[in-house]
Amino acid sequence: MWGTIGLAARSLFAAGLTPLEAAVWRAAAAFALLFVFALATNRPALRVARRDLPLFAAYGAISVAGYMTVYFAAIRATTVATAAVLLYTAPAWVVILARLFLSERMTPMKYAAVALACAGCALVVGVFGPDTMRVTPAGLAAGLGAGLTYALYSIFGKTALRRYSPLTTVIYALGFGALCLLVFAGGLPRIPAGGVAPLLYLIAGPTTAAYLLYITGLQWVEVGRASIIATIEPLVAAIGGALILHEPFGLSQWVGTVFVIGGVIVVGGERLLGVNDYDVRG
Repeated sequence: MWGTIGLAARSLFAAGLTPLEAAVWRAAAAFALLFVFALATNRPALRVARRDLPLFAAYGAISVAGYMTVYFAAIRATTVATAAVLLYTAPAWVVILARLFLSERMTPMKYAAVALACAGCALVVGVFGPDTMRVTPAGLAAGLGAGLTYALYSIFGKTALRRYSPLTTVIYALGFGALCLLVFAGGLPRIPAGGVAPLLYLIAGPTTAAYLLYITGLQWVEVGRASIIATIEPLVAAIGGALILHEPFGLSQWVGTVFVIGGVIVVGGERLLGVNDYDVRG
């Protein structure tokens, strides 16, 4: 589902919505749907301890509001495939953040993962040939920012799942994220006529359903393994962008994609082998 975000986003941008406006509707509508669902079927899911509100506020501000905005900006500034590949620098961000803030040691496999991710991104954006550069500095910054905020999504989610259900976690993350976006946007923007259908799909599929499925999976699946499974996203995005939107995606970009996914697999493989643990233990 996440691999089709770019296809819906392109339709929204063509209809006249900005990345911020698309993010506002995506977060706010998904939150409203889940809130009404919980209100009707599972009211206890709406209860959280006051001490945990800062966690959900940070979760929503960084990994919902921040992520949605910069990822949409990357899609608009580059291609669907390039934005998705840059997004999957997330495991490299996890390695770096864990070293800086969690005092986790760097290992040869981690260095290899970061190197693969960086080399892959370089190939995707075309930095080895300035005349063929496919990404503007703003697009590159937005794509890498999406990877950073996406990396924090699993960490926040894994922490929240220690005390709350997937439904509660997603509702409060989306709620705080929507609140941040509404403040920045100054309210709900108008939806152009041509944007209704892609927006409905974006809200129902790659947001409401996908967030619930992913956060539910984290109950039983390690973050490292989940990140490996999720690498289908840039492949779906690349194929969809090429077949449906006729976006260029040449040999060097395919090689770069393989490098980025290789970096994810190296990081996840180390996690699965028990060499290191990326979960936040508290």
